[in-house]
Amino acid sequence: MSKEALKRIEENKKSKAKELDLSRCDLKELPKELEELVWLTWLSCDRNQISDLNPIEKLSNLTMLDLVGNQISDLNPIEKLSNLTVLICWGNQISDLTPISKLVNLTELDCGYNQISDLKPIANLNNLTSLYCDINQISDLSPIANLRILTKLYCHSNQISDLKPIANLSNLTSLSFENNQISNLKPIANLSNLTSLTCFLNQINDLSSIKNLIQLSTLSCGGNQISDLTPIANLSNLTSIDCSNNQISDLKPIANLSNLTSLYCSNNQISDLKPIANLSNLTSLYCSNNQISDLKPILEFIQRRIPVKWQDYSDSPAILVKNCPLICPPIEIAQHSPEAVRDYFEELGTDGRKLNEVKVIFLGEASAGKTSLVKRLMGEKFDSKESQTHGIRIRKVPFEMNDGDQVTAHLWDFSGQEVMHATHQFFLSQRSVYVLLLNSRNDDQAEKWLKHAASFGGNSPVLVVLNKIDENPSFEVERKTLQEKYPQIKAFFRVSCKTESDRGLLDFKEALRQAIDGATTRLTPFPKNWLAVKEHFSNMEADYIGAAEYQKVCVEKGVSRQVSQDVLLQFLHDLGVVINFRNLQYFDTQILNPLWLTNGVYRIINSTKVVENEGILREADFDAVINDPRYQKSDTTERQYSYPKDKLHYIVRVMEEFELCFMLENRSYVIPQLLPVAAPDWQVEGAILQFVIHFPDFMPDSIFPRLMVKLHTFIQDAKRWRTGMILHKPNVFKATARVRWDKEDQKIRIEACGEERRRFLSYIRETVKEIVEGFTKLEFEEMVPIPGCDDYEEYSYLVEAEAAGETEVFVKKLKKRVSIAELLNGVEDPAMRDEVEQLPVKAFVSYSHKDLEFLKELRTALSPLVRLQKLQLWDDRDIDAGEEWRKEIFQQMAESDIVICLVSSDFVASDFCYQTEFGAALAAHQKGEKTIIPVRLRKTDWTDLPLSEIQGVPGEWISLAKDKDEAWTEVSERIRPALAKAKQRKQEQLEKMRNKMG
Repeated sequence: MSKEALKRIEENKKSKAKELDLSRCDLKELPKELEELVWLTWLSCDRNQISDLNPIEKLSNLTMLDLVGNQISDLNPIEKLSNLTVLICWGNQISDLTPISKLVNLTELDCGYNQISDLKPIANLNNLTSLYCDINQISDLSPIANLRILTKLYCHSNQISDLKPIANLSNLTSLSFENNQISNLKPIANLSNLTSLTCFLNQINDLSSIKNLIQLSTLSCGGNQISDLTPIANLSNLTSIDCSNNQISDLKPIANLSNLTSLYCSNNQISDLKPIANLSNLTSLYCSNNQISDLKPILEFIQRRIPVKWQDYSDSPAILVKNCPLICPPIEIAQHSPEAVRDYFEELGTDGRKLNEVKVIFLGEASAGKTSLVKRLMGEKFDSKESQTHGIRIRKVPFEMNDGDQVTAHLWDFSGQEVMHATHQFFLSQRSVYVLLLNSRNDDQAEKWLKHAASFGGNSPVLVVLNKIDENPSFEVERKTLQEKYPQIKAFFRVSCKTESDRGLLDFKEALRQAIDGATTRLTPFPKNWLAVKEHFSNMEADYIGAAEYQKVCVEKGVSRQVSQDVLLQFLHDLGVVINFRNLQYFDTQILNPLWLTNGVYRIINSTKVVENEGILREADFDAVINDPRYQKSDTTERQYSYPKDKLHYIVRVMEEFELCFMLENRSYVIPQLLPVAAPDWQVEGAILQFVIHFPDFMPDSIFPRLMVKLHTFIQDAKRWRTGMILHKPNVFKATARVRWDKEDQKIRIEACGEERRRFLSYIRETVKEIVEGFTKLEFEEMVPIPGCDDYEEYSYLVEAEAAGETEVFVKKLKKRVSIAELLNGVEDPAMRDEVEQLPVKAFVSYSHKDLEFLKELRTALSPLVRLQKLQLWDDRDIDAGEEWRKEIFQQMAESDIVICLVSSDFVASDFCYQTEFGAALAAHQKGEKTIIPVRLRKTDWTDLPLSEIQGVPGEWISLAKDKDEAWTEVSERIRPALAKAKQRKQEQLEKMRNKMG
């Protein structure tokens, strides 16, 4: 029995006070001494673990009883407490309300978050003015049809599909039926006293029925299928609208709702904010995940210092624009800070103009005709003896736009030589237009290049040119299939650069002009001083400059703010005016001439000296290789490039940064592409475990070299060759592995032997996955070998089959069935497929967005647990664009085993964090269904809050810790017991399910 509870009861006996608070006393049962307090009119027992109410059945004077967050299933003991006017029993296990059917004096009943399906027992409680029956299993509201004086009804998160029963409850002022199955609002059309209506997450597509509810001040209709806001155009008392997660494209209907202070319209199809420009009282605007590109219409709001934020939520008034395709201001500005947005518009002023420059990237195999097509675009004639491009050629071509502007297209002609493909990633960017050239000799390479464009260019438009059709008029590709797979393809063109007045060439040029017309960089408004900086560097003939010089020029031209300099540098990088690699800033080098860089890399990759050294570039040879006299020709008009000794390391470090080479301990560098072809012998000891990773559609040539770079510390005694390596590092894994690249079959073959061969294989597999994740839509299959034949079975199929209860798989080549467990056990520890072990504990992280940096530190601290698949972290940043965020948060909270609360003053001050998220978690925590772990971030006074009664970690506030790493380590260590507890709960739940099924 709680000593604190007994103490409070004894004090009440002496004072005979009418009110008694026994909340949060860790009570498993109500003290019998409570029976004596017959004078009580007010009793709170919330947030305990009480299941039996018998000790209060004689407290007949009670008018208010609070039982929130207990384990009560039976209300019979309170059936005679006839003076009760307020009963709060939210968050229990109640399924039957019959015991309170005669408590006719009740005016307020909160029975939410229980297991109630039937409201008939409260049908005659005619004095009810407030009813909260949310988060239950109710499907029928008929029993409350005659509760005529109800003013508040909250029935969200049930199974209600029909509102007819409440059609005559004319005194209702607040109505919430969020998260139900309602499609028709006609029954509430005459509830003219409504001031607040919440119909979030239903199946509503028409708001016409509420057009006359002129008293409405708050409307929440998000998460439906609404496309038209016209019906609410005259609801002039509205101060808050939440219409997020719908299909709305036009805000004109709400243009005159001048009392609006909050508008939440995220996750729609809105592109224009002009209609709300005059809503002068608006202070909060959530429009993330829309098609909005221009914030100029709401410039007045921004000038009133309403902050623009790249977020989904904000604890204070703000304009939220996350995941909008912003052009004005540029996305980088919005992502940086509200101050950066205000500064941008201040710099833009009235004399800024569109950049009107676009980068166009030509991709394709060698001899595809890229250079010929570029020359035809420039008005030059076809040259049948055109030499191959080495590295990159950049040409400028003007295009006239429909609005009269002239746009400069920077045409980047990339070398098609295979050895240079890896260098493309230096310059491929999202703010570009891509042109892919194919001819009949390389049509099988289409997907390879489309994967490149998708991986580096995102959703940038792609034009596919089927070139040289004069040589092969029947040449064609599967257009529909490719377009379905790569929706960024805008069109296909059949072209002959050789043929004068070629129709296909004319069509292509027009399509390219249209793609350029809509390109982001063309439309982005540039402040006058930004343009001056761009022009300065565009006209410089130097190959590179230092960071200080870049900043100096910016300041001279009037771009003095650091964030403006950084964003401008990114734009110049995307255009190819100034190439900037952020991870190499300590080299103090910004590239003005991309050809200077690519030629340097080209010289290394084509170096006979490096090949003779078996793929090793020695530091002492940097100068001889990069400044090879072969490249210093006197009989050429082409520009000659020189590389000062203090810049040689920069060239090599760029290659290392992009995983084209790796450094050895003696400061020599290994270039995988130039390693010897011959493979060394491999001495096998014991059983060999085999595994294959297959890329069925396309395997980028850079995958295996990058894998070698990532695993180079495991390479045994320099046993590496162009398509393979032998790995052995006994202090990490007691195993040896041979990894080979089968280029023809697009496979990586792994063989491992030794005591820990399965663990080593898992490590190699995860490393491959890490590389693949850097590519968009790059598909691969993991294949398990079948003993006794040269056949393989797909790993994912075997796992799914085993999970479905299958024990064997039929192998056609062996003409017999083989044990699935034996196949899988050969490549991984059987425990990894245990129903409990294979599912990590799910942790929901509740935090204030002002503590985002602390959230990142938490993720870093817990990364070992995540990597070992013991823990799966979720926070609201994991919500995908377009998802119904509120529903997703509730869903993730429900599925979580642990709730981690990042405690700070901002967390406590946030209604959503503390009341909504923590409130829901606390009820489950007290029932033993979840574990709450408060993590102390920034010192705050939480002494009297329920949160403080749960053991927090670490022992001191992290912001005040002398050693933050040590503090976070303590957090990780203290979370481990909670993981074990959650695993035990999972095991118990699994056993219960099995028992029911069995």
